Order: sequence, then C-alpha cells, then structure tokens
Amino acid sequence: MTSWNMLQIVRTAAELVDQVNVLTRNFPPEEEYVTVPLLRDHALNILENSALGMARFDVSYRYIYLTRAVMSLNELQKHLTLCKSFALMSPEDFNELVVASTVLKSQLDIALKQLEIIDTDDPFQF
Repeated sequence: MTSWNMLQIVRTAAELVDQVNVLTRNFPPEEEYVTVPLLRDHALNILENSALGMARFDVSYRYIYLTRAVMSLNELQKHLTLCKSFALMSPEDFNELVVASTVLKSQLDIALKQLEIIDTDDPFQF
C-alpha cells in the first residue's frame, strides 16, 4: 500500500466527516444530544482510525486500525439508514452519504487486502 493510497483514504474519510457535520446541523433540536453526537463520533472514529492506520509502520497495527475504521463505517451506515427511516434526512442527503461511505469502504477493503497478514482460520494470529 503506497502512502498516496493511504492519503486518499484519509482524505475521503475527512470529506465524510464534513458531510456528516453539515447534514446533522439540520437535525431537529431533540436529536442534539443523542443522534447528532452518535453520527459525528462514528465519522470521527473512521477518520481517526484511518489516519492511525496510515501512521503506524507495523503491519499488524495498520490492520487493527483499518479494521476499526471499517467497523465504525458499518455502524455509521446503520445509523444513517435509521435516520432516513425516521425522516431525519432527505433521500438526496442519504444517497450522497451512501455514495461517499461506499467509496470509503471499498478503499478500506483494498487497503486491508493489500496487507495480506490475516489467516481467516486463526482470528488470534497476532
């Protein structure tokens, strides 16, 4: 994995954070203390773990941080789906975030596959 590819992952994650922050500004006031921080925290966790995955030189640490980014991204996608079903966001905003998160997910999957250190039969390989 080249540093350019890792930089692209972090850049895409930062753009997703910006999109989530802009979207949650329009949420109703009653969602200010539960839903808004939850979505923003998941987005920031994705960015943080992607950046840490890029910064660590040891392959096992990169794998751990990038896997955490994927898990946070999955949680963010679930919560965005719930927000859409409760009409907290427009379908256009939802589709925009789905596209951004799908692009990031594919980038993270490629980065994890390129590490090639995990034996799927042994989850405690480290």
